Amino acid sequence: MRTKYYVKDVIRGLKKPDIEQLPQPDYKKICGGRKIFLAVEDMKRHMTDEGWQIAEALEYNDYTLCGHDLYGDRRIPVLLNQIDPSVVVVQDKREWDVRPGNFRNPDARFLNTEHLATRKDIFKLTILKDSHQNPEYHRQAAEEIGCHAWITYYHQDIVSHLAPYTRPQHLIRTYHSINKDIVPEFNVLRKNKSLLSGAMSHHYPLRSLIKNNLLNNRASTTIDLLQHPGYHRDGSNTPGFLDMLNHYKVAVCTSSVYGYALRKLIEATVCGCLVLTDLPHDEVLPGIDDNLIRVHPQTSYMKILEIVKDLYEEYDYDRQRYFANVAKELYDFRVQGKELASRIKDLRECY
Repeated sequence: MRTKYYVKDVIRGLKKPDIEQLPQPDYKKICGGRKIFLAVEDMKRHMTDEGWQIAEALEYNDYTLCGHDLYGDRRIPVLLNQIDPSVVVVQDKREWDVRPGNFRNPDARFLNTEHLATRKDIFKLTILKDSHQNPEYHRQAAEEIGCHAWITYYHQDIVSHLAPYTRPQHLIRTYHSINKDIVPEFNVLRKNKSLLSGAMSHHYPLRSLIKNNLLNNRASTTIDLLQHPGYHRDGSNTPGFLDMLNHYKVAVCTSSVYGYALRKLIEATVCGCLVLTDLPHDEVLPGIDDNLIRVHPQTSYMKILEIVKDLYEEYDYDRQRYFANVAKELYDFRVQGKELASRIKDLRECY
């Protein structure tokens, strides 16, 4: 079986949506002006706080958070008259364009966002997280605001393939972040076991393979399964998840059929775990990539067990403490926010 797995292999297995690229909207740069983020305050209480943390990251770097229970009016024409910004970042429309029965807060809805497209003097961006989801919906959302650029978390080639309405030259890459202030102190009393966590579906074939085998063999002493808590807005599970990771030597963090560099790769590293993953070899995480032990997505369950057992024996406390400290500093939301704000500024200046 092949052991190497690359971004091109991911793309080869994914159908490209038949959607045309959006034309580049005009932009008339005006010096000065505030930078704002149309945010959803309720996201700080979502099951995972990653969506709220990008808002915090930009707020820490001179962006004003606007929205329900934040600053300003949710009616965009009124808000622009209040602030007259030079840059507007719009949270992923899924987070505030709420349908009945959705767990998200309907009070967070922004109104008359199409007015943004009339303002050629404002540089407009939106968050594009899961580029495979509802591409036509997100194309329309981007067109609606006159989107100049997209903030993405994943490899540009994958994003461009799954969201062909985007313009590759206008994709700004950021990385998932953590709050170093809530990372538990490095635990030296660790289980000789690994932790498997995350949602289970056909999007995660390797993760599901391991889970199904674990359920069929409850006596397994090699891998612990953490059931997904479900998506909700009853409070963040992130602190508890970090505390749990801090008790294991290994974390199994699969990347999905989309080859996404998910947040748990960083969370596991910052908590001192060796990370077993099927992330493509050429999707490199700065600073911590040497902590990732890569396998092919079609690796057998028995091979996975063999590998994780070897990793228990190889576990080096000093080495893992080193990678935990690197991740803590490099992927802290304030640092990632500074990098993102700088990339937005650079693209805006050369747009």
